[in-house]
Amino acid sequence: MTSAATSTNRYCRAIWLSDLHLGEKHCRADYLLSFLKQHHSDFLFLVGDVIDMQALNRRWYWPAAHQQVFQLLVDKARSGTRVIYVPGNHDATMRRFDGGLVDKIEVHREYIYDSPSHGKLLLIHGDEFDRQLCASRFDAWLGDNAYDLVLLLNRVWNAGRRLFGLPYQSVARTLKQCSSKAESAMQRFRTAALQRATNAHVAGVVCGHIHHPELQYLQGQLYINTGDWVENCTAVLEHRDGRLELCHYSEVERPLSRLVPQQTVA
Repeated sequence: MTSAATSTNRYCRAIWLSDLHLGEKHCRADYLLSFLKQHHSDFLFLVGDVIDMQALNRRWYWPAAHQQVFQLLVDKARSGTRVIYVPGNHDATMRRFDGGLVDKIEVHREYIYDSPSHGKLLLIHGDEFDRQLCASRFDAWLGDNAYDLVLLLNRVWNAGRRLFGLPYQSVARTLKQCSSKAESAMQRFRTAALQRATNAHVAGVVCGHIHHPELQYLQGQLYINTGDWVENCTAVLEHRDGRLELCHYSEVERPLSRLVPQQTVA
């Protein structure tokens, strides 16, 4: 690792992560482990698809790096970080622990975080909106298999880039940006997520699921998508002064976008 691995530790009020997909062969557990060692917070929110139980049911895959990430999450909870876990569709069996504790980690079907600078934020994974994204089960199946191919290309592409000393680049993100159909689906997702926030009478929404990191205000509401750790390697940080930062973490750490509080929240 380069500058990301040698940077000083960062201490935040809150960190949001989602779609780690531990147990899936495309999970970038190496980058994730380094990120978690370098970043500390009062609150650590895991917004779904932490352990990919669907992938593990198909084929057992649990290398040492995945176990190390899992153990570090548990260690953080035991050491005083408030770790709050909102399961997703790939770890939906964890939803049966809604309202309970699993080794000091709080499990909630959904959760409202009261940010001192940004107000109340609804945390949901986002799979609730799948019907609004896919026209049929066949579309969903086709999309899943195409995505597996894209992730394979992503690994090959970045292995080549490392040989030439080039930084990580998400192939899937580039393809999504070129696809009008993908952008249309993401816009439907944003609309549905923000409507849920409106219905819940909160200032914004934090979600994952679609593996498309974003941090922005839309129609006066805060929309945060934390991204993932299979292609984008992203997290959202809330600094102690209220600044929000969406950052990418691989061989290097770089901010993708930043937001300051629009106004002081009482």
